[in-house]
Amino acid sequence: MSTDRNPRRRFGFIRAKWDLVLFGVGVLALAFGLGVAVERYQLFPHAVIDDATAAVQDWRVNWRHYLQIRSKYLAATTRREGGVTRYDRAAAWQGHTFLTLYGQGGFGAQLIDMEGRVLHRWRIAFSDAFPKQQHLEVTPPDYDVVLHGTALLPTGDVILNMEGVGAVRLDRCSRIVWRLPRMTHHSIDHLPNGETLIAVDRKRFAEDPRYPRLAPGPQGYFMENLIVRLRPDGSVAEEISLLNLLYDSGWAALLFSGEQASIRTEQPTHFNDIEMLREEMAPAFPQFRAGDIMVSLRNLNTILVVDGESRRIKWTMTGPFLYQHDPDFMPNGHILLFDNRRTGGKPRLGYSRIVEIDPQTRAIVWSYQGTDQEPFYTDIRGMQQQLPNGNVLAVEAQQGRVFEIARGSGNRIAWEYVNLVRDGFTGVITGAERVAPEQLTFVGAQCG
Repeated sequence: MSTDRNPRRRFGFIRAKWDLVLFGVGVLALAFGLGVAVERYQLFPHAVIDDATAAVQDWRVNWRHYLQIRSKYLAATTRREGGVTRYDRAAAWQGHTFLTLYGQGGFGAQLIDMEGRVLHRWRIAFSDAFPKQQHLEVTPPDYDVVLHGTALLPTGDVILNMEGVGAVRLDRCSRIVWRLPRMTHHSIDHLPNGETLIAVDRKRFAEDPRYPRLAPGPQGYFMENLIVRLRPDGSVAEEISLLNLLYDSGWAALLFSGEQASIRTEQPTHFNDIEMLREEMAPAFPQFRAGDIMVSLRNLNTILVVDGESRRIKWTMTGPFLYQHDPDFMPNGHILLFDNRRTGGKPRLGYSRIVEIDPQTRAIVWSYQGTDQEPFYTDIRGMQQQLPNGNVLAVEAQQGRVFEIARGSGNRIAWEYVNLVRDGFTGVITGAERVAPEQLTFVGAQCG
């Protein structure tokens, strides 16, 4: 074996290897620097990577849903009985209950009596409502569309929000009266004059000088939430931007916390409820007046009231609720609210609760909260309704359960309905409303 003893030749070999090492280190440093820049400044291909990562994660969690083996709108349960599982006739407020819920491979709406018997059904598929849709980037499969946000009219007409993909009004026989091809969601308030307030999203793909410190999120956009007022025929009469309300009213600070130069998120507010103060209830609220609009901004843990004429924010309250839903004006001048206390799949800050708030003092004057003995928790969705006798109807959405709280009887459960779709699984319930039977003129009528 021969050994090269020439020092110059040996140094040249080492130098060549060293240059290669430095080149490799430089490439790694450049790649690292580009990666940091892509993440920090949301540069290409950041959105592509984020979308791919989100898609993989979604498939990992929901592959059974997409292969239609088992819907993600089913939740495992130990319950063996479905339908009406509790009924205290003396304590419950008698009426029919209008439900929107998952079952039979999709979402539908139905009216049941106090015993759980179905009195009427409505059903509509997205593909039937919008057969040639052009308002969405991707057409959703029917099995993936959620009904969330409804209004039942005395004639049997219903207005149904197809979560994020459109809204329709149906007659009592499920025939389409009108369509709204927008990104509608969560909440509908049908007004006495026949108009309707509905929550709508609009995607914005670039920063806007009207909204300082607000920038598109990792997926390349942010949602601008809108209050849309519809005429009785379903046409748009007015759009109110919640971002404009916040900035124009001097309440942009609600969007920001900490010292970051800007926020980059797809959902800066997450608007999930809207309600107009009615004439008959307005005298109980000296700080408000008829026509004022209450709004819930889930991601800001905030509810606010907008002046019905000036379109300026006149009152806000942030917490002590967490990821709340469905604030309602009450006849006594208070506000009833669903406090999810969202902490993921488990209630780490306490069970969900219903709270009654005095808007003048901001004090909680009554609450109902889940316990280990009487669990009540839903990390998303949920709503409540005060009944004429003072009882409260609550929707534990993710567990597929509706129950009535008898406030005058020590907060006992006076009525309960469980959407047991099949053995071991309940279906999501997105809404429930108790209605006096005499207010519904269509029950029992046949469809031709």
